[in-house]
Amino acid sequence: MSIRSYLCVVAVVVVQCLVFAGTAAPALAQATRLRIMPTDGAELAIGQRFDLRVEATSPDKGPAPRGLRVTLDEVDITDRNILDVGPGGERGTGGTGASGPDRGRVGRAPTNTTNFLIRDLSFSEAGSHTISALTADETKASVRVRVHAWESDQTDVPRARNVILLLGDGMGVAHRTAARLVSRGLRSGKAAGRLAMDTMEATGLVMTASLNSVITDSAPGMSSYVTGHKGANSQVGVYPDNTDDVFDNPRVEYLGEMLRRTHGPGFNVGLVTTADVTDATPAGNAAHTSDRNAGPGIAARYFEERRTNGVTVLMGGGARHFSPKGDRTGERSDGRDLLRDYQDAGYQLVTTDGQLQSILTAPDPPSSLLGLFHPRHMAVAFDKVGAGRYSRELALAENAELRDQPALDDMARAAVRSLAAHSPDGFYLLIEGASIDKQAHAVDAERTIWDVIEFDRAVQVALDFAETTNNDADATNDTLVIATADHEAGGFAIIGVGNERYAPTVLGTAVRDYAAVFRFQPEQALDFTLNYEVDEQGYPRDPDPSRKLLVGWAAAPDHYENWISNRVAQDGAIVQPESPDGTARPAAVANPERDGHAEASDNQTVTGRPIPGFLVEGTIENGANPCEPTDRCQGDIPSSPHTIAGHTATDVPLSASGPGALRFTGTYENTDVFFKLLRAVGGGEGKTP
Repeated sequence: MSIRSYLCVVAVVVVQCLVFAGTAAPALAQATRLRIMPTDGAELAIGQRFDLRVEATSPDKGPAPRGLRVTLDEVDITDRNILDVGPGGERGTGGTGASGPDRGRVGRAPTNTTNFLIRDLSFSEAGSHTISALTADETKASVRVRVHAWESDQTDVPRARNVILLLGDGMGVAHRTAARLVSRGLRSGKAAGRLAMDTMEATGLVMTASLNSVITDSAPGMSSYVTGHKGANSQVGVYPDNTDDVFDNPRVEYLGEMLRRTHGPGFNVGLVTTADVTDATPAGNAAHTSDRNAGPGIAARYFEERRTNGVTVLMGGGARHFSPKGDRTGERSDGRDLLRDYQDAGYQLVTTDGQLQSILTAPDPPSSLLGLFHPRHMAVAFDKVGAGRYSRELALAENAELRDQPALDDMARAAVRSLAAHSPDGFYLLIEGASIDKQAHAVDAERTIWDVIEFDRAVQVALDFAETTNNDADATNDTLVIATADHEAGGFAIIGVGNERYAPTVLGTAVRDYAAVFRFQPEQALDFTLNYEVDEQGYPRDPDPSRKLLVGWAAAPDHYENWISNRVAQDGAIVQPESPDGTARPAAVANPERDGHAEASDNQTVTGRPIPGFLVEGTIENGANPCEPTDRCQGDIPSSPHTIAGHTATDVPLSASGPGALRFTGTYENTDVFFKLLRAVGGGEGKTP
């Protein structure tokens, strides 16, 4: 009787199981390694397109494996390999790529590999499918994928024609709570008002791990929502592969691409963000790349693939990726003038808030809209709202040309107006509050909270639009609104309320005793309530009242804390160079120019009074310790001097309103959201993966 042995091998970032039949498994050191993409357990929707790639790698850089055969449900599909013929007459042998145009072009892989690739596969029926691979040395591997239905034949089933997904990058439960407390306050122990997110019909919790990490970054954190597939960190809309080309990876189709293809050119896509428009979250809806930082290429692919990605509205920062070097803020090294390309294709370009306001008041919104309001990431809400009062960021000379930037809610309003007017078959709109995450990375509580408030104002814009479509006489134009996050950032926690007797302005310095915690006395003398005064938009008029909300950070580097907001935006830590004698490694240390004791430190109150802070030791890697032994510390294994707070693995909230909203209760994977969205659009039922 033969023994079946399963040997799991880690290949790059994906765990695959090699299946051997016989009395014993061959030695690991002598085994060919096989990797199949999609991964085992991957889930697809009926009709969703994906690429299939198989990689066979010989050990110790030996000759490329021979005789690679690939089957799909026991049907041999080896002859469908699009890769060029290599040594011995086999396609893909020796790491050959493909020289075809557009998606037919594939970069070379290592010479000790034999590879297989098919583009744009899909399944027409629900069920399980098995992809298997075999090499001449009898190494075997297989993965199983599941395909799910999402459409209904019934005509009376409620459906969403439009989907608006608002993503507060890095926004955990505590971020939302802090924004509510600061902008709405409490009365008799109850919330004195609700965020727009709080008023939505259903709320659930989302698990956020990526393909290769317990803690995701924003790239797969976003793309998992709109592909139904787990991705590797730093990658969007693709699976890992063994080539150097960052744009040739095996793809999986996005929600917007799929609905554009199935609904036709009357279905459009919008991407709105306060970040660079090529940043991970917007890119994770319309670009396919293994490098989230490939900004110039992502900007070009938005344009070049606009007929398939459907992007007619694109707004945010990142103008540097659209113009050649030497042209004001342009940084493109290929000399291409993408701005001209977009405008020649009919996109209306706006670069200031004033121009955006003109669009909002014009009788007819543009059918295609390109808004680029900053060379990089846009200014945050704290600096826009507080300009000339409690923020000096936009008063800096280097920001002189960047003072006329719109708020996210106005960008959302312009996007909805354009898409609604020119999308007879519906639209998908991504709206990102990007700097919730970026300011949490900087360990800046006020700038983080202000951006949650701004994000929530954009949520209200979406809900107001949905209110009109979901309550009119037309049952076919309804809108589903989702408000969620891709991950939590900073280990953000609400730790206390300021005790006025220990206020920095009372003592002239910052002490931990200002962070009062709850009391047990029956007659509580301590006033443990907040005393913010807010404007008509929900932003505090003074960011530093005597009883302010205090925030702690579980995933932060060393930083100084003086309990006072900062006049300019800086990271909480910097890299301390290696000591001249080499005894001290480069390490992340608290930034003395933010809340420190130096005379030039940004540690002043709004009125200009210096408040020196105290050191808060961080908990994440800082690069101070060498990795030993060095022969086992290759690649990204050694620690690094991390100057920003990290992401965490905490589940994040998701709130939904509109057709299909009740599908989003409970706790589920981020990949499940894709199928819930599709079923809301298609009216289909079935157990969520």
